[in-house]
Amino acid sequence: MTEDSWIDVGAVADLKFGPGAPVRVGDHWLALFRHDGKLVAIDNACPHANAPLCDGRVERGKVICFLHCWEFDLRTGACDLGAGWSVRTYAVREAAGRALVLWPGPKT
Repeated sequence: MTEDSWIDVGAVADLKFGPGAPVRVGDHWLALFRHDGKLVAIDNACPHANAPLCDGRVERGKVICFLHCWEFDLRTGACDLGAGWSVRTYAVREAAGRALVLWPGPKT
């Protein structure tokens, strides 16, 4: 893929949210979450120790990594410890019961 594309990552009803749902695009893992009634997507790996963010706790619009409690904003990917630790976010849309991620999308 050389330009941005909407990639189908699965039927929304089949995604295993707990609280986030891990999905794969090529060799890259993303975490999908429900936030304010919509799907959002971020990189699934915490930049500190590679823990899967889909397994973190969600509070106040942030996912909290279960290993060391780093917090990442679900809309922006911003980390509470500073911009150097932020994760990338991806546009998501639902169509006909399917989750579509804009890949690779703008860098954030």
